Amino acid sequence: MELLSTNEPIQKLRLNFNLKQMRERDQLTQIMLATTINRKRIRVYTKQRVEPRYWNKATCRCRTEQAPNLRERMRLDKINKQIDALETALRQTDKHLAKKGKYLSTVVIRKTVETQRTSTDNVATRPIECLYKLVKEYPDTVNRRGKRGIDSTRQTYLTALKRLENYSLQREKPLDSFHDFDKNFFTDFADYLYTCTYQRGGKTLNYTQNTIVNTLKVIKNLLHRAYDCELTDNNSYQKVQTTLSADVSEQVYLNESEIEKMFRLKLTGQEAAVRDMFIIACYTALRFSDINRLNEATISDLVITLYQTKTKEEVQIPILKEISPLITRYQQTSFPKLNISCTNNIIRELARRCGINDTISYKEQRGGVVTIKQQPKWTKISFHTARRSCITNLYRRGYPINYIMTLSGHHSVQAFQRYVRASTQEIVTNFVDLLKKENAM
Repeated sequence: MELLSTNEPIQKLRLNFNLKQMRERDQLTQIMLATTINRKRIRVYTKQRVEPRYWNKATCRCRTEQAPNLRERMRLDKINKQIDALETALRQTDKHLAKKGKYLSTVVIRKTVETQRTSTDNVATRPIECLYKLVKEYPDTVNRRGKRGIDSTRQTYLTALKRLENYSLQREKPLDSFHDFDKNFFTDFADYLYTCTYQRGGKTLNYTQNTIVNTLKVIKNLLHRAYDCELTDNNSYQKVQTTLSADVSEQVYLNESEIEKMFRLKLTGQEAAVRDMFIIACYTALRFSDINRLNEATISDLVITLYQTKTKEEVQIPILKEISPLITRYQQTSFPKLNISCTNNIIRELARRCGINDTISYKEQRGGVVTIKQQPKWTKISFHTARRSCITNLYRRGYPINYIMTLSGHHSVQAFQRYVRASTQEIVTNFVDLLKKENAM
């Protein structure tokens, strides 16, 4: 660096901030710092960008009062604060150098710009912290459709955020800004999920394809909520495709003879209560959360009327003759409240006792590797099997789809069809019977 001449008066440092271009009023353009030091003109880009229509040449700052909404005002205010902080840092550096008889230089200015930008980003609230706050407030907020969040969805958000946090630590991606959530992030995050492992039952496993797809969708949904809450102006997540091919493995259902086997079991206590609620679900398509709210439902001689926990919409369910005695009995006492994990274990054990042990094959995709596995049918049964069984069995009876959708609460045929399950063997058998009936074989 050059030394100051003792014969020259020390002049106050003049810092001017202007834009690279002013013609395209709505196009982001770089903010440039210009100054003259020792009769040498220095220009350095600050790595900040703003639209010319928001720039005030007189004050060399953004016009926050012209912002159309809170999100834009926050963005412009942040830029102004960064310019203020940079100017303060440069003047302090200039004074420090002047005491040593030195000048500011282009190298020092650029280093100060980079240091100040990093420091400002670190002071800001981390995006992951913001997203955790959104999730914490989720059950108490109302979305754009006027519905309040439910706790089960909140748990899904928390699980996805934990995976995002692990990704940030293990891949050493700090995610200091919402602008870090771009297309490259989603690509790298998906790659991380494919290679990530976790422990379950003493085994090291990769995530399934469905888990990866759903995690990406949840993070995208959370970024959408952050944008709606005006925590960020970055909406690049909208251009990111998270519709990877899902692993649509064949889910099991119980046919009516298998349901009857479970109904005939002689049981008492908790096993009897779990079995009875499962049988009711097999003929009503009620979810576990709604089965636990049957005491709040309006039950007449022929119909159960209640608001679904998940959709908050009313459904009216005809009481079929198979469950009419159960409904009548529990109306006189009260419907039991069940715990989901204990319930699933009991249901699988009851299915095993009934001999529901046909070998089923299913496709599983973990870590990008597809494998075909075989297990006894009872090992794949859960309480949700009841909902799938009800829809499939009513469909097999020949009832119109729109009738069944009214009972199940589905709004689209696409969503409904995911619940209609029939094994490949059943389809082939029925097809052969039809061909024989038509004398086609």
